[in-house]
Amino acid sequence: MAPSEMPSALNGVNGIAQVYDYPPAKVEGPYEILNQYHSKPTKMRVACCGAGASGLCLAYKMQKMLEPGSYELTLFEKNPMFGGTWYENTYPGVACDIPAHDYNFTFDPKTDWKHFFAEGKDIQGYFEGFAERHGCKKYMKLNSKVTETRWDPEQGIWNIKITNPQTGEETTDWAHVFINGTGILNSWKWPDIEGIHDFKGPLIHSAHWDHSVEFDGKTAGVIGTGSTSVQIVPQLQKICTEVQVYMRSPTWVSPPFGAGALTNDLQKGEEVNPGQRQYTFSEAEKQRFKDDPAYHLDFRKRIEAEINSLFGMYFQGSDLSNQFRDTITKEMHRRMGPGHEKLKSFIIPKWSPGCRRISPGDGYLEALVQPNVTPVFGGIKKIVPEGIVTEDGETHKMDILVCATGFNVAFQPAFTVINGEGKSIKEDWTDGPNLYFGVSAPRFPNFYTIVGPGATWSNGTLLPSIETTIEYSIKCMKKMQTEGIKSMSVKQDALDAIYAHFDTFHGKTVWQEECRSWFKDGKIKNRIYLWPGATIHFLKSIKDPRFEDYEYNYRYKNRFAFLGNGDVKATANKDVYGLSPYIRGSDHEWQID
Repeated sequence: MAPSEMPSALNGVNGIAQVYDYPPAKVEGPYEILNQYHSKPTKMRVACCGAGASGLCLAYKMQKMLEPGSYELTLFEKNPMFGGTWYENTYPGVACDIPAHDYNFTFDPKTDWKHFFAEGKDIQGYFEGFAERHGCKKYMKLNSKVTETRWDPEQGIWNIKITNPQTGEETTDWAHVFINGTGILNSWKWPDIEGIHDFKGPLIHSAHWDHSVEFDGKTAGVIGTGSTSVQIVPQLQKICTEVQVYMRSPTWVSPPFGAGALTNDLQKGEEVNPGQRQYTFSEAEKQRFKDDPAYHLDFRKRIEAEINSLFGMYFQGSDLSNQFRDTITKEMHRRMGPGHEKLKSFIIPKWSPGCRRISPGDGYLEALVQPNVTPVFGGIKKIVPEGIVTEDGETHKMDILVCATGFNVAFQPAFTVINGEGKSIKEDWTDGPNLYFGVSAPRFPNFYTIVGPGATWSNGTLLPSIETTIEYSIKCMKKMQTEGIKSMSVKQDALDAIYAHFDTFHGKTVWQEECRSWFKDGKIKNRIYLWPGATIHFLKSIKDPRFEDYEYNYRYKNRFAFLGNGDVKATANKDVYGLSPYIRGSDHEWQID
């Protein structure tokens, strides 16, 4: 039989070089068919504020989820080095309160963590290695602090102002999409205490540690009882002549979460000090993690499952809540030992465990009862050159003053954000955060916050929430790229509905008790900006965008312009298998690019 003389557009070549262009800002004249294949992406320019965990994950995921050549990305980082929290915080004892084997990106495990709870420098080292392995550094602009981003509705872009903190030089840039990847705890602050800068000795903030200051043989004052103070005080107690700890509020100091896998796998039959949460992995254990990926994965999964299973403790009066209160109370008494009744009465909270984030910390309670540590319970009246004056009028003298007082909780971005109506987020959020799923704000199109207020911060591991929110944002980008969408912004009524669910749900959780918390915007009584469920519940909710909760502004006169000239990508690429993906040998999922 003679070969077919029918023409064929196929030559068996899978894929040809693609050319992607910026989309038009505005299309004049009558509607015309676009000369392109179905859903061909336009080139999208993306800017991200921050090159910590969120920025690094964004760079990796955009490379994985978007067409090569169809996007441009810049990570603007204010510091001279990337890493975010773990680059900035270098105070003595800095560590993560989530087990190290689950404090890496879920898809990029590290087998050779030194400790069960990683020290800050090791986490920073992990992120530096991740950036090298996955080509993230080429997107970064260091020493670049975003000061303002302003939406231009005509052009469909964010105009960005950047300042170099080292030189003061100001530059500008632009993007179709802006990602706020700075996190909630990114801007440290001095405590609001009269005379704070009158102190004549070294004044140190935990997030801006001065490693040149010598503590040996000195008297140090530490303000704060949060997780940072819990880590710093035991370190200073070992070297200072005296440590004065100024305690404004009580705090639950708990045994570790997620340690079941450690106890069952690696500490079988060992005498374990219940107040010692840390564990150093042996070389043999690290080698087994490396040589047996299935064993390592199972170890990681059981840690995460244990943490996710404990969400019931956050329901007020629940059996699990009562059990945690009883267990932690007994453990705190045991760790402080007999006596010290005033300390015990002050530091053990009246509110339920979890109303503020629980602080697991080795050695803190033990340090507070040492002869060279003085807990100070009275409020601080002012700071004078020689030390601290408490409200009872007593002056406490010290050589060094350490402020473990945390951050400006960035429920609002640390930079100015202005929408198309000329209104800033600060002006728009007069009654508190207005953020859907912790990611999208009504009236601020193409702007995504990574794990902002309303997401999961109180329980579970943070990195899976960062990853899934990044993927959510990229799915929105892809929809805009491929469907001719100029901008998309979440509807206010969708946000009102989810907040109504928040309010009803949290009526029965421990977070609404009488504690001051940044979950409540630093107040004792306020709306609770926390996801109404466990971390795994949040991940299920945000895994796939509810696109029906958004409103759209299209680039073309017809919303179906993206259908193009009747071709699909495989036609343009002359891709044999791409032109027949639904022809299968069994019933499995298929898609057409």
